[in-house]
Formats: sequence, structure tokens, C-alpha cells
Amino acid sequence: MNDRSSLIGFGILIALLVGYMFYSSQSEMKYRQQKLKDSVEYAKKHPKPLAPPVKDSLPAKAAVVAQGDSLSATPEQLVTLENKDLSVTFTNKGGFAKQAELKLFKTYDGKPLRVFTGEKNSLDFAFLNEQGSLVHSQQLTFTPMVSADKKSVTFQNPQLNVTYKLGNEGYLVDMEVGAAHVAKTRNIDVTWSSQAVLTEQDPASQQQYAQICYNLEKEGFDKYDIREKDNREFKEGVKWLCYKQHYFNTTLITENKIITSARIATEPSLDTAKRTLNTMQAFLSVVPQDNLKFQWFAGPNDYKLLKSFNKELEEIIPLYYGIFGFVKYINKWIIIPIFYGLAKVFSNYGVIILLLTVILRILMSPFNYKSYVSSAKMKALKPDLDALKEKLGDDRQAYGMEQMKLYREAGVNPLGGCLPALLQLPVFFALLSFFPHAIELRQAKFLWSNDLSTYDTILNLPFDIPFYGNHVSLFTLLFVITSLLVSLYSMNMSMGADQSNPMMKYMPFIMPIMFLGIFNKLPAALTFYYFVSNIITLGIQFVIQNYIIDPDKIHAQIQAKRNEPPKENKLMKRMMEMQKQNEARMKNKK
Repeated sequence: MNDRSSLIGFGILIALLVGYMFYSSQSEMKYRQQKLKDSVEYAKKHPKPLAPPVKDSLPAKAAVVAQGDSLSATPEQLVTLENKDLSVTFTNKGGFAKQAELKLFKTYDGKPLRVFTGEKNSLDFAFLNEQGSLVHSQQLTFTPMVSADKKSVTFQNPQLNVTYKLGNEGYLVDMEVGAAHVAKTRNIDVTWSSQAVLTEQDPASQQQYAQICYNLEKEGFDKYDIREKDNREFKEGVKWLCYKQHYFNTTLITENKIITSARIATEPSLDTAKRTLNTMQAFLSVVPQDNLKFQWFAGPNDYKLLKSFNKELEEIIPLYYGIFGFVKYINKWIIIPIFYGLAKVFSNYGVIILLLTVILRILMSPFNYKSYVSSAKMKALKPDLDALKEKLGDDRQAYGMEQMKLYREAGVNPLGGCLPALLQLPVFFALLSFFPHAIELRQAKFLWSNDLSTYDTILNLPFDIPFYGNHVSLFTLLFVITSLLVSLYSMNMSMGADQSNPMMKYMPFIMPIMFLGIFNKLPAALTFYYFVSNIITLGIQFVIQNYIIDPDKIHAQIQAKRNEPPKENKLMKRMMEMQKQNEARMKNKK
């Protein structure tokens, strides 16, 4: 790649990155302004504190259930259902799940991984019974009836029964709520409360990817980040509602169209001492039926697993980055099939990333070859360009016109060297979204990296360096060094830098230095990929420039092209014919 092409390619890349950062900052500002406006409007319309809808909509004469159902009257009894993947613990006080543990996963420090646990996790069904009394399942004490195979439990109470069933494997729990005495005059109000647990080494990263995801009957899939205290309301049917963390999620799924509306309240609450991240409360309005059927999913954000349910649950895994929505198709159609295909053969994900890099570079090799040929042509024209510069002196306008004329006569495209940089940009953003969310890379060890899903560290600094961080990533250093070598080699193999413009001389080296700060906090999988990619680039450049491209042959082709008579421009010929016809008509009229 010649220096001018490198400059244009890197310039476009820098412009896109700067543009995206500006767009993100503007979007964040608009988001906060709109949120403030929405909060003010909401406060005006709802002066009272947020409460479950059932308390606002029930008639005043409704009475609470009898004191005999008081939670304090009976000691708590816990029931655990488990298979090879999931262990769920239920309580007889309220008949809901208090804790869900994923048996095949561990936290960053080797502790049992629980998707949810603690006092802020509950599920409450509120309804009017046939006698007009208000019933809250969370205030009832149930009698648990466990099946012989210990894969299901039914919590019994005169007001309602709740049954949970767990399969022999997997992360789905079937739930059926039987309320034979519920009044059909109004909807059942369901309140789902949950608190996220710290499971990853980097709490900021885990909280960054925390989201509420949902699939609506009309609007389809959508999501929003849990950045700060927020309230959302959906006035249509809800197919499923997902409380997503970085690598795990809890999702409530309905079999039928029974959830008619929903209101979500979220709040970040990062507390590393208590290992908590954020809280969520969902207020759902459900059509009254004798038997309400739901499914709970409490498990990993595994793309293949979620896709197997055929409910669009895989959409909760972001496969695109920011405004570059089109790159999700690169992930779906190219990167994910190759990644999972290699994973069937190889168990080491470092090796898989290495092979993935080779395959992607092979797919882009035809474009790289054209770029190197274009670079060789530009190099062959250097003596002619030097002669023009000497002839025209400081007349840059005349030099630019003669330069473009020379390119046109020789059949050289000065932008041909930019194509690989532009083609790698979508792949860059595709991998930038895929690697941080690929749960297969979580806690996967390779070389000195203990976890390919986060940055590798060879040195922890006692202070924080602006735009860099408080640690040293070796993969990032190797990537930056090889990027500088690629730029240097490209300049040496092309025409060399324009000495009249110092910026042309140093511009190809600016972007790698910028990457030093950008990539230092990115997953080791991504920086390892680009390090290997640079090594392959250096090897390809050396082989093509020294053993494939023949400079003398290219120079002879250029001279032959310049000696050819100029090709007739059909469009120009057609326009001249039309002009002659118009002139003939004007003469005939006269």
C-alpha cells in the first residue's frame, strides 16, 4: 500500500471513528435531555411513588387475605430442583424462586455462579378472588409437594397453586399458576423483582452491557441499557421479557398472548462489597385465566442455545457496534459459522481465533492482491511524477492536473490501495461486537491470558494513565508494534513519503499509536486477532512484493497502456450526437 493510499485509508478510518465518537456523545446528550424531560412529565402525571399497578387499580372495598396466611406464622421451607445444568431454590413463603445457580459456570474468583439471589428477588401475583378480596401470592404460605424424581414441585394454597418443572438438562423452568377462584373482571398484576450479581472481574464492563430486552407483539424486539435509574412502559402485548447481564440472563417467556402491558423500573446499584450491580422491577398486566403458563430461562447468553428456542432470544446478544448495524450480518453469515465450525474440531479458543484470522485474511486476499498491484503501479510511475515535479516546480495545481492525466493514461487508480482498509473496517466492527459477547471465550486461557473475553495483563500500574488505563496489555503492545511495522514496510515498498508535506510522512504511524489506548481495555481475543492479522499482512506483503509482482513487467504494461490510443467515450459521443441533432432542428425551424 503506497503512502498516499495509506493516508487516505487511515484518514477515512480516523474520520469514521471520530465521527462515531461525536455521534455517540451527541446521542448520549440527547438521551439524557430526553430522559430528563420524560422524568419531569412522568413526575407531573404520577406524583406518588412508583408502586405495582394492582395497588392503584383495585377497588377500595377489596380486603387483604386472612391473617391465617401470614408469612410469620410458618417457618420458611426451601425446595431445590436441579439437573446437570441448573439448580433452582424455591421458598414456601410466596412460592417463588429465591436463587438460581448455573452449575457449569463459575464467577471470576471461582465461586458458584448465581444468576440471581438475595432478598430483592421475588415474584408476586396479585388478583381479586371471587369474594372480592385482594390476594398477593407473595403474602401466602404454601405447602410444597415435590415429585418423586425431584424435577417438579407444586406449592399449594387454597387461593392458588404454583407448579415448577425442570427438565433433565437445560436452563428452562416451566411454571404454571392455577387460580381457580380468581375474578375474571380485571387483569392479574404480576410483579417481578430481581437483582443482578457481580460475576465478572471487571464490574464496569459487566454493568456496561446490562440491558432490559423485550419482544413485543407489534413492535418486535428492542432493548435499552441500564445506565441509570429509568422507567419504561409498553402498552401492548409482551412475548418475553429479559433481564440481561454481560454473559447471563433471566427471561420470562409466555406461551400465549396473556401479557397485555408492562412497566419496567431499573436502577444501577454497583456495590463490589455486596457483589451487586443493578435492580429491576417489572409490573405486568396479565389476562385472568384459570391456568397461567410461563417459562423461565435462567442461563448463559449462548447464541446457539438461544437461537434453538425459535423465539428470537438470540437477539439479546449484540452482534453490531453502535451505528454500524449492518455488521451483524457479517457476524451471522460469516464469523459465527466459521467460529462454531472450528470449535467442533478444536478445543483451544486461542487456536480457533488464529485459524479464524487466517480464513478471514484468505477471503480478503483477492482485494489485498489488487491493492499491492496498485501500489506497484504507483511505484513504477514515481520517475514520471518526479519529472513532472521538476518541470512544474511549485505550481501544485498544474502538477495535480498532470498527475491525474498520467494516472488516467497509465490506467492506475490512486485509490486502489485504500480498498483493504475500507474492507477491514466492517470486519473490525463485527469482531468488536462479537468477541466481547462470545461466552465461549469467557475464562478461556491462552498463552499468558487467563481470560480471552477481557483484556490480558502483564503489569498492573499503581496509577491510572489518561486514555490508557492502569494496566499493560501485551497483546495490545504486540498489535501496535506490528501495525507500525506494517506502515513502515508499506512506505518502503511504495513511493515513499512526500517530503514536502511532513504530515504525509508521519500520518501512517498516528493510527497505531491511537490504537494503543483504544485497544488496551478491549478483550484479549480481539487484540490477539489483530496481532496475528498484522503478522499475516507482513508475510503476504513480503511474498507478493518479492516473488509475485514483477516491477519490470508492470512498468512495461503501463507504458503500453500509455501508448494505446484513447478509448472512445460512448457517453460523450452520444451527447455530441444529440447536440448536432438539436443544432440541425434549430436550422430547419429557421
